[in-house]
Amino acid sequence: MQTPSFFDYAMQDQGGKRSRKFLSEMKAFIPWEELEEMLIKEGAYRPKQPGKAGRPPYKASVLLGSLFLQAWYSLSDPMTEELIHDRLSFREFLEIQADDDIPDETTIGNFRNALMDRMLFDKIFAIVLSHMKAHDLVLKEGTLVDATLIHSPEPKRKKDSSGTVMSNKANDADATYTSKRNQKYHGYKIHIGTDPNGIIKKMTTTTAKDSDTKEFEYLTQDEEHFVSADSAYMSKDRKKGLRKKRIVNGIIERRVRGQSKLRPKQQKHNKRFAPIRGLAELSFAFLKYHMGYRVTRFIGLEKNDQYHLLLGAACNLRRAPALIQKLHPQRGQ
Repeated sequence: MQTPSFFDYAMQDQGGKRSRKFLSEMKAFIPWEELEEMLIKEGAYRPKQPGKAGRPPYKASVLLGSLFLQAWYSLSDPMTEELIHDRLSFREFLEIQADDDIPDETTIGNFRNALMDRMLFDKIFAIVLSHMKAHDLVLKEGTLVDATLIHSPEPKRKKDSSGTVMSNKANDADATYTSKRNQKYHGYKIHIGTDPNGIIKKMTTTTAKDSDTKEFEYLTQDEEHFVSADSAYMSKDRKKGLRKKRIVNGIIERRVRGQSKLRPKQQKHNKRFAPIRGLAELSFAFLKYHMGYRVTRFIGLEKNDQYHLLLGAACNLRRAPALIQKLHPQRGQ
């Protein structure tokens, strides 16, 4: 056990007092026991065995909590270890009281890789979402669909002495090129379906060249009331399908071939649903600007898809305190 030093108190609010308050709220809100039970069941974590000699394993909450800290604060493995040492608020969140209880960067990386190998981040995402539903933080009616591009480092072109390109092999063979607004992008595309408050209900990743609309049916398959998306998702067949299921169509209308401008009915439709459709961008704003995720950290579609599910769970948790105050203010008192 260690007594907090003067340095601890001096550093405890590094990053802002709101950050420390947020971590305190997350410590109380995250379903640690349910997550640990899943990890044990899937063989990804072994708790301390009674009577067994040797150093006890790190707590599951410490290992998982370290991954959430990485996601919220855009940290590398070495920086995660460093800041757990330096920030009292991080140690309080992880319930760490001795330096020996702090996982090193290798342990953090190995734990994350073990979860990826077992494809468990989808289960972590599902448990977090279920927990938020149990606390009435996910609106039951309405799915907003959107997609965003995530950059991946481009291939390095090697040239011989004459300047001829010898190799153009991609560092990540799954990453592809696409263009948007006359700008070239290389990497992946994250697709999400959110509730009207921007809580991610479903999430998947494709390579960048895939159409935004490719995952629409998957993202909306459980919706029975209302669907909204930007004009890229509009099609006659999609509108007919939603009408057949008696689902309100909030997809933004666009001009089709031979149509010089939108009809008054289409304009009225867009004016009604455009503000709602934009709410799906809340999640990407949190992901890219609050959590600083703009460039892929892994190679391959499968690993990036798994990591994005971790980020999705972290993003949802990040918004939980504000939603509790908004939807259930009596709980935050």
